[in-house]
Amino acid sequence: MNAADQAKPVTDILNIAGDPIPELDAVTNALLDRGRNERVMILPGTEGGRGRRPYAVTKIEIQFDSEEELRKCVRMLRWSDDRLRARPEQMILWEWDHSFREGMNIYFGVAWYDQPFFERRKDAFKEPSHVAYYSMFGATPDRFKMEHQILG
Repeated sequence: MNAADQAKPVTDILNIAGDPIPELDAVTNALLDRGRNERVMILPGTEGGRGRRPYAVTKIEIQFDSEEELRKCVRMLRWSDDRLRARPEQMILWEWDHSFREGMNIYFGVAWYDQPFFERRKDAFKEPSHVAYYSMFGATPDRFKMEHQILG
């Protein structure tokens, strides 16, 4: 690593820059097209918690101004789902829920299985590293509507 690289702040903790984010496949593109006019599930989530009751769930809504940015977000969500599936030990603590499109909005959720992990990470979306990811698809934290629900 050269001196210029060492001086740069590390903001890509998930190594997105080093891991190409795949283009959307034809099925996902077709679902996204349908979602312009109706609510459609576009991603199944990580599906690791079947039969387990989460401690808490977080529901997120992001509103978009452009189709291009919305699709970039979906690419990131799918990539993140795939990365979490590759790390099943993390699904003990949390997992992604289904993602939906309705008009220019994307809805998704997080199921939290561990109370201390939830308390530590529930507001991670406000951290600078996450904010840097949102900028990849033109969003800022103020575009997010988020609701945490404790299930116990």
